[in-house]
Amino acid sequence: MSSTQFTFWYKAAAAVVVSVILAAGYSGFRWLEQVTLQEVVISGAENVTKAEVLRIIQVEEGDVMYDISQILLEDRLVRHPWVQSASVSRLPSGQLKVELVERIPVAILMGADGRGKYFADRFGHRMPKTPRASYDIPLISGNMERYHPMRRIEKKATLALLAALPDLPRETDALISEFVWIKSGWELRLAGSGSHASIPVWLGEDDFASKFKNLQAFWGNEVLPHQNKRFELIDLRFDSQVVVKEHLR
Repeated sequence: MSSTQFTFWYKAAAAVVVSVILAAGYSGFRWLEQVTLQEVVISGAENVTKAEVLRIIQVEEGDVMYDISQILLEDRLVRHPWVQSASVSRLPSGQLKVELVERIPVAILMGADGRGKYFADRFGHRMPKTPRASYDIPLISGNMERYHPMRRIEKKATLALLAALPDLPRETDALISEFVWIKSGWELRLAGSGSHASIPVWLGEDDFASKFKNLQAFWGNEVLPHQNKRFELIDLRFDSQVVVKEHLR
């Protein structure tokens, strides 16, 4: 076979393959136009209820699958305060698959009345409290703007604190009870340990990861081995320094 003949048959075969693909694609779209919605299957929802998802996506059994926009539904879903990301798939069976990834709370945000109002994730997104899940996470009071479901917290010191919380070692996390905003920045109120009552710790407004490391080292070296000592204050606002105020008997 000459090179000219080979080229001709190669092009002819390629044209046939392309035609088959186009025909299959066209048939697929024609088929999708005939399939109607039979069922909505939701996964990944713990704090978001099925009723909320259905209300958000606004689809009904019998809707033509071709007319359901996956991009539109995903955009609607991520507007829910608890939803970090969403994926919507149309299946040949007439099933609409909704997969959610929820935000992970790292703190409970307290209101002026002393009650927990919202959860917050490490990026400063606030999520309304729900009775469907419980979390062993610290309390945070003060230094944040009025709640808006589509806006995250903008206060830099609060964002920096939230970002540091998920990476806390277990032994440090066990010490933490509550963070309260004071004039000098964040004050950490420790959980009591051994014969030691709760001790206030001044953290300031930044560099929380290194300050938590300093706190853990100080706690292990100076507090736990000396149960007879009483500390009134631990000040970590200054770089690589631990300033303490002891109770004088």
